Amino acid sequence: MTDTTTPAVDVTDERYAHAQPISDQPDGPGRRIGKKGELTIITPLTANGGKIFRERVASIQAQAGYWETKVGTVDNFRILLFDNDTRMLITLVYDGDFKPYLADIGRAQPWLDEIFGEIVEGYNGYDDPGTPELVISRSYSADLYFHATSDSSVHDVKRMKRLNDALSEVLDAAN
Repeated sequence: MTDTTTPAVDVTDERYAHAQPISDQPDGPGRRIGKKGELTIITPLTANGGKIFRERVASIQAQAGYWETKVGTVDNFRILLFDNDTRMLITLVYDGDFKPYLADIGRAQPWLDEIFGEIVEGYNGYDDPGTPELVISRSYSADLYFHATSDSSVHDVKRMKRLNDALSEVLDAAN
């Protein structure tokens, strides 16, 4: 694992007080800060991929909360079509290591196949044995990566929100 923490700096300089140790993911592409891994994928689309994606995007967006809750480790996920809808940029931040994340996203297979099927060149479905290598071959590690809550998992954040809501309810009832 490559450690690319902030180089030797004047630690009394407040601009460096919150420097985050960043490293490569230990088991695949992407970078890591605390509990958070990041991944960027750039992939070519099929001849009609951009058109098909744009026809499906409202449905895909509407289902995002359902499927990403089933996965449970996704912090954020974004897709952008570019180069006249001939290529797709996928960026995501997730909890943990790369290989367990690939297994986690299998819980959203129908949704992933709706997003990428007939759209991404070479994608033959999540269950295809070549899918992990396809993902890896089109992945890039961020040159700059920051995460404000890098030591809090998605589960931690949801638990803190539930606790905050419960405490607010108790305090409101006391008024």
